[in-house]
Amino acid sequence: LRYNQGNQRFMSLLSSAVSMSIPDAPDPASLQAENNSLKRQVFDLTAALGRLKETSDMYRMVADTAADAILCADGNLELVYANPSAGTLLKIAPARLVGKPFESILTPEGGRTLRQDLQQRMASALPSLRWSDVELTIVTAEEEQIPVDVSFGAVRSQDGHYRLTIFMRDARPRKRLEQESRERQSALAHANRLKSVGELAAGLAHELNQPLAAVCLHADLTSNLLDNNGDPADIRENTEIIAHQAERAAGIIAVLREMIRKNEPRQRQLDANETVRSVIRLLNSELHSRRIQLELQLAEGLPPVLADRTQIEQILVNLLQNAAESIAAADSPERTIRVETRHSGQAIEFEVTDSGPGLPADDPSRVFENFYTTKSSGLGIGLGICRSIAAMHRGQMLARNVSTGGASFVLTLPQMEERGE
Repeated sequence: LRYNQGNQRFMSLLSSAVSMSIPDAPDPASLQAENNSLKRQVFDLTAALGRLKETSDMYRMVADTAADAILCADGNLELVYANPSAGTLLKIAPARLVGKPFESILTPEGGRTLRQDLQQRMASALPSLRWSDVELTIVTAEEEQIPVDVSFGAVRSQDGHYRLTIFMRDARPRKRLEQESRERQSALAHANRLKSVGELAAGLAHELNQPLAAVCLHADLTSNLLDNNGDPADIRENTEIIAHQAERAAGIIAVLREMIRKNEPRQRQLDANETVRSVIRLLNSELHSRRIQLELQLAEGLPPVLADRTQIEQILVNLLQNAAESIAAADSPERTIRVETRHSGQAIEFEVTDSGPGLPADDPSRVFENFYTTKSSGLGIGLGICRSIAAMHRGQMLARNVSTGGASFVLTLPQMEERGE
């Protein structure tokens, strides 16, 4: 009895333990729902992987078919990818570029400068970096040096290192276009100078006639003094006058020849005030014939500028001629032109102010637009050329109306640095 009672108690405890350790069978509907959820997740992941592969293939296709050379590098500038255009530009198989430092395809000086610049930029620890308009010189496998325009993009990864993408474009076509543009600009400027000289022909003839007449007069006086045993002091004075007038005529002809001659721009140390005076010598007769009074306010002790004298004289001639024509066309009662030079900061300013009718009130700067003119016989290219010349000298030109009436043009040129650059 006691055995049977103990056995029953044991079986009861065992049954209770088994019922507690074995969970209930899951619901088939719940299993089906979980299975469907897993299927959807697998489908979504498979689709995402497909889209990722498609995007990766698209980016590779873009990189492989790009006309520009594309390189990828790690933070140490070691190349990890080069597209076919990079191989074409560098005349080497793209696979042979992988593993090389980027500096190996640059000139030594360019490589050192680039690495220093890169280290300074990466020191900022920004998540991404971009910079462009960098001109470098690469060295091809055939030892040919080619200028290239380079743009950089860098992204900082989780490990703190940067990954770089480098875009390179052959700069030779751009440089050829720039050179052709400069040549066309030079030809147009030369044509404008010839036009100015043609308009000055009558005034120049009168201007040259004065020193030549003085030479002839004093030569006759000297001859008479010699025939009559005149005072040696008078003879010496006359010869000095002859020499001075001859130099004056030669100076006018020299300025005229420089304006007519078609030369490559030559930037030399230039005295602002002397440049103004040489232009005044050319235009003095024309201004006198138009009954225009000229006022000069030339600052003393101006530092020199680095410029092409002929081109700066061309700007001043154009401004003075425009001012004279403006005054004459408007028949202004006050007929004055003021030419001023001054030192402003690190620049030298030339200002030409007239008493004419002024510029368009809505937008005075329109006068610099090509083919815009306020003159019935004007071409509208002179002031545009002047502004281009100023820009080539790292300067600028501004136009404004004067409150008292008339127009003012200011040419600003950077002063020459002490080291002569």
